[in-house]
Amino acid sequence: MKVISLIGNSKLHLKKSCAAIGIFDGVHRGHQYLIKQMLSEARRLKALPIAVTFFPHPAHILRPDLKLGYLTSLKDRFRYLSDLGVAACYVVRFNRSFAKIEPQKFIKDILVDKLGVKAIFVGEDFRFGKGRSGDITLIEKLAPQYGYELHAVSAFKEGQKVISSTRIRHLIGESKLNEAVQLLGRPVSVSGKVIKGSQRGKSLGYPTANVNYESDILPPQGVYVVKVLLSKKTYPAIANLGLRPTFDNKISKLHLEVHIFDFSKNIYGKQVRVEFLKKIRNEKKFTGPQELVIQIRKDEAMARRYFS
Repeated sequence: MKVISLIGNSKLHLKKSCAAIGIFDGVHRGHQYLIKQMLSEARRLKALPIAVTFFPHPAHILRPDLKLGYLTSLKDRFRYLSDLGVAACYVVRFNRSFAKIEPQKFIKDILVDKLGVKAIFVGEDFRFGKGRSGDITLIEKLAPQYGYELHAVSAFKEGQKVISSTRIRHLIGESKLNEAVQLLGRPVSVSGKVIKGSQRGKSLGYPTANVNYESDILPPQGVYVVKVLLSKKTYPAIANLGLRPTFDNKISKLHLEVHIFDFSKNIYGKQVRVEFLKKIRNEKKFTGPQELVIQIRKDEAMARRYFS
């Protein structure tokens, strides 16, 4: 999938596209519902199917006190959109200057002049532009003038509740992984590069890959059954997400250490995705390495039974 930044890209002029517009953090089932409708219309119109997204999240600029975390990294957002069939993702760099843009200017200068939109797909509560003054009423009003169609998509529900990124964040934070999976349409996961750690796992007989993860929203601390996706292959594993209290490490960011079963390759610097499947137990402090190893053996046995 092609990824282009709109800000400062004066040479960008597409002739014919269908655009789905939104943050798309998590690319959950609600987002997928909107995207699939856009893709269907793009095929009918023989237009380029694109996603227009914003980064950083507008809330990070306008309401930094909210401390809103990302469900997925920007790279994962691109990948999930591409997997759905989106041909290009256009990233609007959101800052205070962009927040002051008049809604009609955003429609004309970006959606019409740069992207050549013939159909616009947004959620029915979509707001944009200066003071959030733009909405679907304005987009629809300007449609005849600029030659596009508006498709305002109703919120997608699971049961009686709307699927939202906020709802999924809460479920993951409460370790309700199965419920989060139902709303995401895929396992809860994080991505990142494997970096060098203390090598302590190797000395204990359980070498681990230390993942420098890119997401903000994580399950609670503990030991998990996981799958590791590496170079298009999937490996069973266990993971510890936490502070490693047995070794009294004074750290602020949680460590994610993954022990891949029956695996001995050097994967330093490799990008991996870790899918959290089931929590085994909470993280705890042991009296020493020997007691920790005994517990790791039990964790591994439980995880192997899960996969078998």
